[in-house]
Amino acid sequence: MISLRPSTRNELASFDEMDRQQHARNFITQIGLETHQDFFDEPSITYLSIENSKGELAGYFVLVMEPDQRNLEFRRVAMDQAKRGIGQEAIRDMERYCGSHLGAKRIWLDVFEDNVIGRPLYEKLGYTYFKTESLEGRTLLFYEKTL
Repeated sequence: MISLRPSTRNELASFDEMDRQQHARNFITQIGLETHQDFFDEPSITYLSIENSKGELAGYFVLVMEPDQRNLEFRRVAMDQAKRGIGQEAIRDMERYCGSHLGAKRIWLDVFEDNVIGRPLYEKLGYTYFKTESLEGRTLLFYEKTL
C-alpha cells in the first residue's frame, strides 16, 4: 500500500537524487535542483510525493495543469531505486488525485521510445498513443488518457 501527498520544498533535493540514480538517468531528463525549485513555485505545477507502506519517501510525480484546467501533463515520475515495484499503484492513485483534487479530465505524457519499462506500463494502464516527436536525436512518444 502506498500513499500520495503534496510534496514539500525540503524534499526537492531527494527528488534530484532520484533523478540521477542509474535506473532513471536514461529516461528522465536531468533538470537539476534549481529547476525543481523553480517548478515548485509555479502555481500550475503540482509535486506529489509517493510514500511506501512504511511511510518512507519512495518517489514523486510532477504534474502540470494546462490553462484550460481540463488537461494535465504527467510530466515526471521517478522512483527511488531501492523502493521500486510500486509504480503501477502510484500511477493509479495519481490519476484519482488528478481527477478529484485537480479537476483534470485528460492526462497526457511523453515517454522515450526506448523506455521498455514505462511504455508497456502506460499502455497497460489505458494510455493511448497520439503522436511522435524528436528530442535531441531520440524519439518521444506521446500518450493520453481520459479520466
